[in-house]
Amino acid sequence: MLQDAESGQARDTSRAARLVKILNILNAHTPRGGVTVRELSALCGVGERQIYRDLKTVEHEMDTPLAKNGQPSRYSLKASYLPPLRPDQALIIFLSLLQQKGSALSGHINTIKDVLVTHLFKNRYRPDDFPVERLQQRLYFVEETLANPEQVGRVFARITDALQDQVRLKIWYFVGYRGVLSERVIEPYALVCKRQHWFLVGYCTNSQAVRTFRVDQIENAVTRSDEHFEYPADFLVQDYLADTWGVMKDGEARRVVLRFAPSVAYRLRRILYHPSQCIEEESADGSVVVSFRVSGLAELQTWIVQWLDRVEVLEPESLRHQVRDMGAAIAGLYRE
Repeated sequence: MLQDAESGQARDTSRAARLVKILNILNAHTPRGGVTVRELSALCGVGERQIYRDLKTVEHEMDTPLAKNGQPSRYSLKASYLPPLRPDQALIIFLSLLQQKGSALSGHINTIKDVLVTHLFKNRYRPDDFPVERLQQRLYFVEETLANPEQVGRVFARITDALQDQVRLKIWYFVGYRGVLSERVIEPYALVCKRQHWFLVGYCTNSQAVRTFRVDQIENAVTRSDEHFEYPADFLVQDYLADTWGVMKDGEARRVVLRFAPSVAYRLRRILYHPSQCIEEESADGSVVVSFRVSGLAELQTWIVQWLDRVEVLEPESLRHQVRDMGAAIAGLYRE
């Protein structure tokens, strides 16, 4: 049984390698009028009947439209297959796709990866050593993943359709802090990604204000294709969220000053956690005082707590009290 399984896996790998090679040949020969089945058969080392089957797979399963012209028939791609990427450039795209595994975009990742392989491993087709599989085995991404990426992906696709068509969207949104499902009609303005989590920014007709909704908390979404709306000429999502710590806007931007302990000060020199980040003071003991100008202090508060006793809030006083109270509440959970 094990031998049969290994034999089946080898056949699948050989087929995948051959399909990639066929796509590469088609891509290379399309500007020159295409390639015949006989030529593909000779280049791939399989019979012409197999090539016909492979061409059907390329067109119907890999969604790559083909053109057939002349006598004997020459096959070519109906449109440019991919821009001329160097293998190292395609590799960067490939790695970024792998990073989306388990996200709202994961539904399309496998198909796109198959298409990109042509540029990643050009002229390296060995059925007994298919590099894509090996590369994926040597990469490991530590990320939060969605419990149901397929469902979230379907909702995400409806949101992008509504964004492109500028039509209203009815959503069923789970409000976490209240534990209830809320029906709303949204005019979608933008999608925002934060650490692989997607958020919808749009005008909520219920609250009559611009709101932000976490996409994986949208249980369902239905586009209202007959309800078009005017995208506001003065709205730019980059400006709307420019001062926010994350994606939530909760009033005017405020100056925040934090002191970081010597053991973590180096991170503030190496990483910009917000565009407004500024090192105000470097002390002899190695600690640093850093300022930010941000809104969304609730999100900032949870970020501060992650540093435990290695950060102290200096300004504003209200945030200092909030973090202190949060620390006291956490400590209360562990009292003997």
